[in-house]
Amino acid sequence: MTHFIAGCSIGDLSPWEGVDLGGYPYFDRKNTGIHDPLYGTCLYLETEDKKKLLLLAGDLCYLTKAQADRIKDGITRKCGLSTDEIIISCSHSHSAPWMSGMYRSFPGQPEYESKADQKYVDFIVEKWAKTALKAISETYPAEYAYTKIYCGKEEGIGGNRTDPENGETDPSTPVMVIRKKGGPVMAIHTKYALHPTILHGENTLVSADYPGYIRKYINESYPGAVFMFSQGTSGNQSPRYYRHGQTFSEAGRFGYSIGEKIASAITDLEYTSDLSISHETMVLDIKMKNYGDPGMLKTKVEYYRKEKENVIRADGSYTDIQTADMWLLGSECEYNYAKLHKEGRLSEYYSDDIPFMAHAVVLNRCAYVFLQGELFVEYGEKIKHISPYAETNVITVSNGMTPGYCVTPEAAKTGGYEAWNSMLASDTGDKIVVSVTDMLMKIYEKNREERKHD
Repeated sequence: MTHFIAGCSIGDLSPWEGVDLGGYPYFDRKNTGIHDPLYGTCLYLETEDKKKLLLLAGDLCYLTKAQADRIKDGITRKCGLSTDEIIISCSHSHSAPWMSGMYRSFPGQPEYESKADQKYVDFIVEKWAKTALKAISETYPAEYAYTKIYCGKEEGIGGNRTDPENGETDPSTPVMVIRKKGGPVMAIHTKYALHPTILHGENTLVSADYPGYIRKYINESYPGAVFMFSQGTSGNQSPRYYRHGQTFSEAGRFGYSIGEKIASAITDLEYTSDLSISHETMVLDIKMKNYGDPGMLKTKVEYYRKEKENVIRADGSYTDIQTADMWLLGSECEYNYAKLHKEGRLSEYYSDDIPFMAHAVVLNRCAYVFLQGELFVEYGEKIKHISPYAETNVITVSNGMTPGYCVTPEAAKTGGYEAWNSMLASDTGDKIVVSVTDMLMKIYEKNREERKHD
């Protein structure tokens, strides 16, 4: 391990009024103003032996791989980094703009197609790249610390959205802290596995949702620090059954619960001025699923449309109606995808996200895996269990997306929004686990050989 330098920066990525907010399809949702800004944050690390890492974490719903690559290209053209040394992750806030067209309305329903504002996309690409270059150019001798806290059901937050009582969750919250050598804290990075969907489709104000309130709490304790948030394996993790409303104050309750624990943990950290950085990237061999007869799937859509109507007539709760709506939405997605599959046009939905990539980074003996798209939490837990590193953290919505959720085979059989929204074959998650753990083992063995010769 060697001494290292670091740099960090933060830029405002908030849209202007009128840009459509994403996350909730099938209706226009032009933003009416900014409740709290969307930030693009950057952390640059470079060791004495010239190992480098540039981590970008932003309050966006997602980026396509093509958009992430544009940002990386804007950085590499003006500095000595390679694209394999740059990672971009998104918080997945559903009160941030669409970045691509992901949904089309079901035939016979009011016509709608989610669309990205290309001017806003271009603004993101240019602004975030400039923000990153600032972090690279303004470095200082630094120290590193790492810890992990847990925040979940006991604090009244988190939750599995298909089985809130017994479903698997991931309350682990890793905390990486960078400070100036012997000086103040400069950057704090964490990840948490929970959809930022406390604010729902009725909200038209730009917001980072609960991660924005984690930042607010942290900045009250460390006002000069750049807070960075990445999303964990939250494909089936939602506040749906744990939130007490869909308000900013409730987003604050979630964010402050996590922020308080992070701030408390930072006070007792031990720092080191030594750091090792190891990278590995790979292309994932991901297959799409085969679709059945669109006519049969259309019948399923009509069934779930009636089911939703029944819930409404029975004066169901907001959560009951929302759940019924998600099943209906999933069946509509599956029908539309089956039609495109039959026409040979399904790849239109994911052409901007291929080839699908995985990126692993090991800092000292802490491993981070960055994956495109949204994985069910079970896969993150499998990776952590098999990894040769005791401290392994799996981060999603990174460097691009995948066409729908990566669900378990059990979820694929049960059906529902996540399974029907996904174009991925049901064995995709297990294949990713094998590929990623092999990648981690490759880094582990390489580092072990290098330690033998030190």
